[in-house]
Amino acid sequence: MGAASAAKGARARATILALALCITSITAQAQTPPQRHNEEHPRHILFIGNSLTYVNNLPSAFASLAPADMHLSVDMIARAGAALEDYEHDPVVARALATGGYTDVILQERGGNAMCAPGCEKHLAAFARTDQATVALARAARAAGAHVYYLGTWQRANREVSESEVRGEHRIASLAGIPLIELSETRRRLVEMYPEAAWTHADGEHPGHTMTALMALRTWRAVMGEVSTRPPCVAGPLWYHAPDPEGIVHIDRMSISPTCLVDAAMAAKLAAAP
Repeated sequence: MGAASAAKGARARATILALALCITSITAQAQTPPQRHNEEHPRHILFIGNSLTYVNNLPSAFASLAPADMHLSVDMIARAGAALEDYEHDPVVARALATGGYTDVILQERGGNAMCAPGCEKHLAAFARTDQATVALARAARAAGAHVYYLGTWQRANREVSESEVRGEHRIASLAGIPLIELSETRRRLVEMYPEAAWTHADGEHPGHTMTALMALRTWRAVMGEVSTRPPCVAGPLWYHAPDPEGIVHIDRMSISPTCLVDAAMAAKLAAAP
């Protein structure tokens, strides 16, 4: 073997080793268990999403599940119709992730962007921007010390379409090395059990009160490592339009006269869903 061939082989082995170390690092990060809440250690949460995130004020519903002794603050960056690729090079997001001191970051993709029907693995180029953005945002959040989660969306057409949504979300979450907070199949099963619940907004597209409550409860379980059966309540307005599409929204947990999205009985049913 000549010197040139030997050098090329060494470079190839070094590249493979670097990729292996990168994959090992990502996997280790993905397997880090969620931190249970502790009154001595404040939690600072950031939601990054779109109208699925801000309609009915999911961040406030999530914050309402905190025990009285917990030091918790919740922020949100969300714009109408936004996909995660819209945030990859956004200066507001970059600054928030780098300097916000967040302990946990929840990423929510635009509905349908991750959906992977059977055979989609042969056409992954179609997901290149979504994949790249999710990986980049997760990496930036982890670099600042945050745990990162991929909050799913849902499809209402039928079981096959719903399963395709979950399949695609699992693929992207795995690629980014972050846990998926699954929604679509859980929602489908719960709708069959409780069809009278407010799953869909009056506009026919966005989450209804029950769906936002489900998102809050499942996100709490993933992030805090424990099940809450408290009814998610919103302190302040039940947004329909983005409250601050160009900036960071700080959730006020102390607003009087909160609106509870579901009653205690329904909250317990939602929390019990596997």
